[in-house]
Amino acid sequence: MPAFEPQTRFLLRGSALFIGLLTLWWLVLLAPMLYGLKSAAGAFVLIEDNPSGDWTLRVPLELTLPATRQQPRARQLRSVDFDMSRSDAITFTFSLPVYWALMLAASGARRNLRGLLLGTIVMAAVELVLLLAFAEITARDGAAQLAGTEDAAGRWIRHVGVYLTVSVLPYIAPFAVAFGFHRELRRQVFPFSNTVEVSAPVYHEGRPQRRRAKNQR
Repeated sequence: MPAFEPQTRFLLRGSALFIGLLTLWWLVLLAPMLYGLKSAAGAFVLIEDNPSGDWTLRVPLELTLPATRQQPRARQLRSVDFDMSRSDAITFTFSLPVYWALMLAASGARRNLRGLLLGTIVMAAVELVLLLAFAEITARDGAAQLAGTEDAAGRWIRHVGVYLTVSVLPYIAPFAVAFGFHRELRRQVFPFSNTVEVSAPVYHEGRPQRRRAKNQR
């Protein structure tokens, strides 16, 4: 049986674990994870289920809407409601199985059980923060549209914020957390970091004697 390089073995183990854990996540763990995420986020925003499976979020937001032609009097806004599709909610549970696959694929994962557990807690907190950030940005975007004060720069910043919280950070976070909790994983992914050679000064015997002989002269 051919011997593979450590990086090749890691990729093979990681691919198999990635497929297996994502399948387990989709078939078994997705519903409990969504329920846990909804319950945790419910301490900050009101979340209700729709018959379609989507979520309706009510985000607290204190804002005074200026008078307009349609609304001659200023209005006080205390919250913003919007619907969130189930597919967007699923995005905030995707990072955990990816993190588990990375940690289990690295050699010595059994010895790093503490890092696996602590990293799971950190990843759950990261997913919650990303969901709350998405809710806050979306609510402020809706408030800006209601107020009629939406500017191009603000709209672009909110668009980038939503893009990062939904399409970028959930995929980067598991790698960042895994590298932080597993040193061996960093060595396998970045092998060049362990091949740095430090050159030491070379001392030649006989030179001090020659210097002393020269000084005696």
